[in-house]
Amino acid sequence: MSILTKEYLNELVEKYEIPDFIKDDPVQFPHKFKKQIDIEVSGLISSCLAYGNRKKIVETLANLHEIFNDSPSEFVMNFDIDRDAELFKGFVYRYTQERDLILLIHVIGQALKEYGTLEKAFLKGFNPDDKNIRQSLTNFVNLLRSYIPCEIDSHASLRMTMKGLFHLIPSPELGSACKRLNLFLKWMVRKPPVDLNIWKNIPANKLLMPLDTHVARISRKWGLTSRNSNDWKTAEEITEKLKEFDPVDPVKYDFAIFGLGISGLA
Repeated sequence: MSILTKEYLNELVEKYEIPDFIKDDPVQFPHKFKKQIDIEVSGLISSCLAYGNRKKIVETLANLHEIFNDSPSEFVMNFDIDRDAELFKGFVYRYTQERDLILLIHVIGQALKEYGTLEKAFLKGFNPDDKNIRQSLTNFVNLLRSYIPCEIDSHASLRMTMKGLFHLIPSPELGSACKRLNLFLKWMVRKPPVDLNIWKNIPANKLLMPLDTHVARISRKWGLTSRNSNDWKTAEEITEKLKEFDPVDPVKYDFAIFGLGISGLA
């Protein structure tokens, strides 16, 4: 289309930002819980694994949530690598292997034990004067990574590489678009019906678009970015352009762009 209008974008948001979106999306899992810490833990793990085929993502997360039982937060806080690693023996989802998931669960549990909620852990490194959440997210990722155990005597394979964990919790510091972590923040901060709005201290206009292939392709088609790389700078550029349509909540247009992308209509 030659001219992108606010009216057109808002029509798409109204079409796709509806409760029916939830049932086929990873966001369905944090929606199952009432307690903030359960929503946070489910949301972070679900978003970290939200890459690849949506159906396979949902199947994988359904299996994991059966193991977490009624409380993901209690599970991660009580998780002991030596005692509980067997629960995930043989786990593989695309690039993510057993050891990567075990470490992710461990670091989330440690953060919860120290801060009480993931929101408090995130706010430790949040500066409301920053242009967006780039530095705050960097600080949060570094905090989570700081809980990686130095010595796991009976699980030497966990020490072999951090590459898998770093794929799950990448840092903006190295230029990654951090699509899945930006998705997590969107779930925590933005209003319902699809997002959960349980974090009240971060303005929605600090968020960045979760940049996946659908969003990147359509954003280039619509002239929202001239960049070819799917990196953090591209996500920033797209978000800044979308602020021209809604300076308070630009990331709401994720529904318009992603929804149109998966529909096959663009």
